Amino acid sequence: MKKTLTFIAALLCFYMANAQGLAGSSAVSETQDVQGEITEFPFEVLQNSMNASLAKSGRALGVINSDGSIYVIGRATSARASNLPGFIRSKNNAYNIAEMAAKMQILQMAGEQITSGRGYELLRNQVNGEDPDLSKEAQELLNSMEKQEVGRQDFNMKVSTLVSGMLQGCAVVRMAEGEMGNNDYQVAVCVKYSPEYQAMARLMKKGDLAGKVPTGKAKNSREKVMTMPEEDLLYKMGSWVTYDENGNMVVYGYGQEEVRETGSRLSAAITTAQNKARLYAVNNVKNFVAEDMICNEVIDDVEKFREYSDGTQAYFSSSKFSQAVEARSTTLNIATQNVRTWRSTHPVSGTIVVGAIVCWTFENAAAARELRQQIDDNSRLSGGSGAKKGQPTTKGQIVITGDDDDL
Repeated sequence: MKKTLTFIAALLCFYMANAQGLAGSSAVSETQDVQGEITEFPFEVLQNSMNASLAKSGRALGVINSDGSIYVIGRATSARASNLPGFIRSKNNAYNIAEMAAKMQILQMAGEQITSGRGYELLRNQVNGEDPDLSKEAQELLNSMEKQEVGRQDFNMKVSTLVSGMLQGCAVVRMAEGEMGNNDYQVAVCVKYSPEYQAMARLMKKGDLAGKVPTGKAKNSREKVMTMPEEDLLYKMGSWVTYDENGNMVVYGYGQEEVRETGSRLSAAITTAQNKARLYAVNNVKNFVAEDMICNEVIDDVEKFREYSDGTQAYFSSSKFSQAVEARSTTLNIATQNVRTWRSTHPVSGTIVVGAIVCWTFENAAAARELRQQIDDNSRLSGGSGAKKGQPTTKGQIVITGDDDDL
């Protein structure tokens, strides 16, 4: 017994010594380093940043806070790699997908229509010997089969959800994006939905300039926008809400577009890209005011398992997920003011990018209304659609033009 214990103790010491030596080897160190390396995605960086910022005021992500505000994050990956032409366009599309995904989450928080069903089937088929009631031909056929099904397990489940609604007053508060390597460029967007944003959106939608613009802490936001470095503007898209020097709420729209270099007429390409960027910016302001959305998600899971008389097995599994979000076409009359155009080079793709910034302010909306009134008045004075009706006309001479030579 004593010899056995001594042998076990010696074996244990030998094992521990070798384990320590192995743990210190370069091969194991490299393996440990690989296993411990976790890629942090833009979505996670943005989530951590927002959690830290909101915690200071007792608010949180993904909940209806005590002040009525909601903060949610959506994310998407560009379909085009960052080192290929068309990346900026694809990145813009990823932003739009991320923003719509965030808005879908807000609608889901208000309740969603869920349809689901599931089921399974089990079968055990054990047979010994030959059935005397079977005909000789049928028995020979069964014996000639290589394998017969003796066991089965099938499962299926389908879940679908549907949400829809008009969102008014939803704006971007923070973004994160970056290249993860291996053609993986992610864009993450945090949007805010709040009572004061909704009040501003209603005012903009109605064009009711007699209404009261929401107020907050006075900021020199316009100067900040005008002096922001172009390399920072590369990462601002969508609609952003801030306050002017008098504390009145202002809505800014950001848009950008890449310049397709053709070797000639670069100025024309830049002009076209700037026009498109302005339209994107105006549309982002419009989406802040109102967006009628419908969202649908579907899960369809199937699993099949078979056992056969010859001992073989077969397995099949299918899991489908689909997500569809649509913002229905709507038309609004909104007067925006051009604030700034800019041009820069994207640090990852090396592509020339141009951008445009527009804004909606109470003062500009009032001035725009006066301008519209002047234009309408001039149209009426010049005999436009608002001109007074004249006397009925009388029958006149019929004039025909054209020569046979032209036929």
